[in-house]
Amino acid sequence: MSMINAKTKHIASCYMSGKIRFAEFALTNTCISKCTFCSIWKQQPKVFVDKDKALKAINKMADLGVCHMCFTGGEASMHPDIVELIAEATKRNINSALLVAAPRLLMKEDLLKQLKEAGCDLISISFDSGDPKIMEESRQIPHIMDDMRTLLQMTKKAGLKTMASVLIWNHNYDSLEQVCIDAQKMGFDFVSLNYPTYSESSTYELGGSGIDFPKEKLIESLETAIKLRKSGKYNLVNPSASMQNIVNYLKDPASVTFPCYGGSRVMFVDWFFTVYPCMQLTDSLGNIFDITEKDLALPACNKCNMSWYRDFSAYFGGAKSIPIILESIKKSGKMMDE
Repeated sequence: MSMINAKTKHIASCYMSGKIRFAEFALTNTCISKCTFCSIWKQQPKVFVDKDKALKAINKMADLGVCHMCFTGGEASMHPDIVELIAEATKRNINSALLVAAPRLLMKEDLLKQLKEAGCDLISISFDSGDPKIMEESRQIPHIMDDMRTLLQMTKKAGLKTMASVLIWNHNYDSLEQVCIDAQKMGFDFVSLNYPTYSESSTYELGGSGIDFPKEKLIESLETAIKLRKSGKYNLVNPSASMQNIVNYLKDPASVTFPCYGGSRVMFVDWFFTVYPCMQLTDSLGNIFDITEKDLALPACNKCNMSWYRDFSAYFGGAKSIPIILESIKKSGKMMDE
C-alpha cells in the first residue's frame, strides 16, 4: 500500500506543480494478434527496444514529469525484460499499466508474481466481445476467451488488478452494456473504452473494416457509455465529461470543451525511441533522449478522437476540469479500497 500511496502522492505533486505528463511506451511491433482494426502485426522487420536504452528512456520520461506509463506494442508482454522495465518505472514512482492482447503470454505464475513485485499497477487486456467466436475472429487467437478466463483467475491470485480494454467497433457499438456485463462476469476489475479512429501514422496503423460504421452510431454508443459511467455499475474508467467532449467533437469539432494536449501533456514513444504527440500523427518531436521541455511546448490539437490522449487531456482544462478531477479522485479511492 505504501508503494501505491507514493505513486499517488507523486501524481498529485506533479499535477499541483504543473509538471505532469502521461506516456505510452511501445516496446515492440511484434504481436501475436492479427486484428482487423490494426496493422502493426504486419510490420517488418520486427523490433524490440534495447533494455538498457529503455531503462534510460523511462528515467528521461520521469524527468519530464511522466507519472503514468502504459507499456504497449505490438505485444509488450513479449519483451524479455518487461518485469525489469516496470520495476524501473516503480522506482521513479510512475504508475504503470501493461497492455495485453494475447492472454496466454502471461499465464505463468512466476511471471505474474514478478510483475506484482515489480509494482505493476494494472494489467489491461483487450476485450472486444463476450462472444468467444467473435473474439477469436477479431484477434485471430484460438481459445482466447478460455485463456483470458484462466489469466483473470491467476491475476486475482497474484493480487494484480485487471481492466478490460474495449474498442468500440462493428460488433459492440450497439451493445456496450452487454460487453460491460460480460467483462464483469469474466472477473475484470475495471473497464475502459477506446474510441475508434483512423491513424495517419505509418508507425502505428489504425483503422480498417473493423471500425467501419457510421459516425452517428458511435455518437449513440458514447451516449450510452456516459449513462453506464454515471450508473456506477461497471467500474467504467473513462470520465463522463471526456466522453461527452468526444460526442461534441463528432457532432462539430469546433464545439469541444477540451482540446487534446498530445505532445505537451501526453506522449507516444515508439520502439525506435522516437517521440510523437500521439500514435495518430506522422510528425515526430525527436528522440526521447534529446527531447527538452521546450520541445513539448505544443499548442492544443483537435484533429481526432483518440481516446487515451483525449481522456487524459481533459484534466488540463482549468476550472472546467475540476469535476473530472473530483470524479477521478473518487474512482481512485474506490480502486484502492478494492
